[in-house]
Amino acid sequence: MSQIEYLIGVDGGGTGTRITIAKLDGVELVRAEAGASALGQGIDKAWANITAAIKDGFNKLGLGEVDFARCAVGFGLSGVTVKAWADEFIAKNPGFGRIIVETDGYSTLLGAHNGDHGAIIAIGTGSIGEAWLPSGERLEVGGWGFPTSDEGSGAYLGLKAINHVQRIMDGRRPLTDFGRKLLSITGDTREQVFAWMGKMKQGECASLSPVVVEFGQSDEVAKSFLLDAGQEIVNIASALRASAPELPIAICGGGLSEALRPYIPADFLATTSRPQKDSCAGALILIAREYR
Repeated sequence: MSQIEYLIGVDGGGTGTRITIAKLDGVELVRAEAGASALGQGIDKAWANITAAIKDGFNKLGLGEVDFARCAVGFGLSGVTVKAWADEFIAKNPGFGRIIVETDGYSTLLGAHNGDHGAIIAIGTGSIGEAWLPSGERLEVGGWGFPTSDEGSGAYLGLKAINHVQRIMDGRRPLTDFGRKLLSITGDTREQVFAWMGKMKQGECASLSPVVVEFGQSDEVAKSFLLDAGQEIVNIASALRASAPELPIAICGGGLSEALRPYIPADFLATTSRPQKDSCAGALILIAREYR
């Protein structure tokens, strides 16, 4: 450990990589960003973007090329739950003095509670609930992936929206301004909708969720979708709190999680908090714990 001079936290996902650099006291000095580093998009790509972001961070500090052997890195990465990907990622370490690899859910949890025990429900394109109990036990709820899981997420709302389009076109639901807006995206013929669905992955599906939010106060169907999403968040929390009823839970995820707050039952929402810090800070906490 004596050669380590810098601690680095890395938050790596499907849309980008964020890093923060600190000395051994764990106080952030700088942040930098690069392209995606979700392991499912390729291990070599992940390492390339991570190292690019770290080099950029050191350049911002005016340090130029820093020997990776002097750096200890904590990773919160999407895709770590696939053991083969995680093993390959660790095996391809380009020379960092020490690395700790965890899920992005766990780094989000550490950031949300500033390193203390607790739980998070992360709502974005997908969704997941994670908990770290005082006993040391870790729990995971949901997170099974698109299209069978991700309850309460943008993709979940998107699936409801495309089903609404189908029902409108069949005459099972009336056409409203909400439906017209969706049809302007998906197309308004069966051929066009089938073509849109043929390209529909998690991100494309989630791209319909802002339309659901837009019409949440003016359209009863859109409102029902959002209320369903709010209840799914409660369901995740109930599973997380099954063995620890007083477990503190932070609802994380930025834009969509904030937009959903009016549709989450108020009595439950009052028992939750907003995150204290983000996943990047959580990844730094992960590695800094080893150097206290």
